[in-house]
Amino acid sequence: MKAYLWLPLACLVGFLVGSWGARDELRAFKEHAREEKEKTAAKPEGFDAFARMVKIPEMARRPRRPRHNKAIIPISPISATNAAAAKVSAATEKDPPLTAEGKESAERSANASPARLSAADLRARIEEAQDLWRTRVDVARMQWKSKLKLAGEAEKAFDTALQEMNERLYDSVAALAGILAEKDEMTPELGLRLVGETTTILAETYDKIGDCTAPTLREAVSTMQMTDFIDPGVAEPLITVQGKLDGFVHGRRSR
Repeated sequence: MKAYLWLPLACLVGFLVGSWGARDELRAFKEHAREEKEKTAAKPEGFDAFARMVKIPEMARRPRRPRHNKAIIPISPISATNAAAAKVSAATEKDPPLTAEGKESAERSANASPARLSAADLRARIEEAQDLWRTRVDVARMQWKSKLKLAGEAEKAFDTALQEMNERLYDSVAALAGILAEKDEMTPELGLRLVGETTTILAETYDKIGDCTAPTLREAVSTMQMTDFIDPGVAEPLITVQGKLDGFVHGRRSR
């Protein structure tokens, strides 16, 4: 009988103890959520948002040795010729003649096999994204040319608009990389500028493509996923400053 009288008290004590434990867990969960929110707010989102738009993976699945001999974006033959001529001219004007010892060192460097890139290296990620992009972009181009009923000069204008888009993106990223090279880290302002200029260029490309299509098909143009036509190689200028990008610490992506 006496034991029966103690049951309500035992239940109450058990309830209070369980309640305190649940409150501690809830308090710890809220504290963790607050800390994560502060970290997110403190970290500029610029490069991560840009990488998602350009479809650059967070890690390369099969990193290889760097392919320095490949063009990073499709440049027109005239532009490529002019660029090559400019480089040769600059080298002729600035570089002193190599000594015998210097030539031997240069030959060793040329013959040396480059080290395999890490999965987190931006070059490896860009090259992997480009491989995937190349297999899809031609199909996407043909599908949209057919859907928009493009032919002749209109078809050329479509290709030119996409080509100019990639060249402008490359120039924009290169300019930002130059600024970032002089700073200690990626700032929120630079991140916003990177994303802002990218979206502006994409929006203007919609207008250019709209101009070369029939007015009745302008609405169809607005349904294009313009990011599908971005060459991931436009991000190449950032390779030299990848250690300063958000999420990178000493060449490795932080988690």
